Amino acid sequence: MDYPPDAVDAKLVDIPGGWTECFITGHVKRLIYDTPGFARPPLSPPNGRSYRIGSACSKGLGMFATRVIRAGDLILDERPMMVCTVSSSKTFRVTLEVAKLSDEQRRQIVLHEWGKHIKLAFDRMPSENQKAFMEQFNSHEHDGSDEIAGYILFVHQHYLYSLIDITRRVGTNGLMCDLQDKGATGFKGRYTAICKDISRINHCCGPNATWKWHTDTFTVRITATRDIGIGEEITIAYCGPLLSAAERAMCLAPYGILHCKCSPSCSDEARSKIADERRARFPILLIPPADPPKSGEPEDAWVQPAVQRLQELEEEGLEGTFYFTQTSFQLINVYSFLHDVNKALWYANKLKGVWKALEGKDLDAAYSSEEGIKGSYFYSAGETRKKGMPVKVSFI
Repeated sequence: MDYPPDAVDAKLVDIPGGWTECFITGHVKRLIYDTPGFARPPLSPPNGRSYRIGSACSKGLGMFATRVIRAGDLILDERPMMVCTVSSSKTFRVTLEVAKLSDEQRRQIVLHEWGKHIKLAFDRMPSENQKAFMEQFNSHEHDGSDEIAGYILFVHQHYLYSLIDITRRVGTNGLMCDLQDKGATGFKGRYTAICKDISRINHCCGPNATWKWHTDTFTVRITATRDIGIGEEITIAYCGPLLSAAERAMCLAPYGILHCKCSPSCSDEARSKIADERRARFPILLIPPADPPKSGEPEDAWVQPAVQRLQELEEEGLEGTFYFTQTSFQLINVYSFLHDVNKALWYANKLKGVWKALEGKDLDAAYSSEEGIKGSYFYSAGETRKKGMPVKVSFI
């Protein structure tokens, strides 16, 4: 399948939204065409292009900001050069000849057959995309992958288990699509997208951007999760953000990242241990105590564990996680309850850009003004408490 479908005899310049070659099943093709709004054009960043591709030293090439990018800003909405299966779904009929083969020999045959199918899509690419595709980094030169198939990677930021097995069968530069075949199990029947520019974005264990697949525009969308300065490298996470350093190292090895040094959380042993302890705590829900502060304590003493957690999430560069959003809402609601409007708005401002990056929409207007905070349920509950009346409120 070509996308756009009328691309026969067209050149890349004739398709301003981008040209994608697809190796997909009929079922997935129907899912694509049945998606509401398909095929909208890719989104354009409101302030124009904000990045360049350049040298990232030992990491090869990378993406860098050419102007200040604010949290929540769209960096790039790119239609991939290719969409294909994450791995081969080829199975063997057990014959006497096949039974004689080792598991490794069977794996090599599967990789070869899968590579042949991928090459069919590659051969249909416009020459510009073929060149860009083959310039992508390949970290699977010695695993039996065909030269082209070895350029395809599996990455999914929500999967927290090891990706070593699957990445040995695919390559280095794709992002998981929200597309899957009927009856898909595990990684079989799932699809990955290889992009010209987005596939240049390097990994960081505390990334400053996040990505999401959109079938309606048939694009991978990159959005900033915190402010990015001019010249700063734009990064995403190749593995689950809450994995320990050892687990992240296992996941990153198939991508050619043998010793991640993206931050002290990776390169410094003592700092890495602290980061692991923090990551293990982040999923544990903070429940504010039912008892009021003790005499002489600040009124907000009971919420300090949440304040500390948000600070730790920022120090680890994990603003783009659910736990940052969850903790921010807790603090907004607690300070609304305590009638500290300035602090409630301060935490709302921290959340604003992250919320837009993760949810694709602006934070509710009720969190952006003094009037909105004072009109909230939590502010009203705080008034009831100040009157000495019993009040039951949950900040979870």
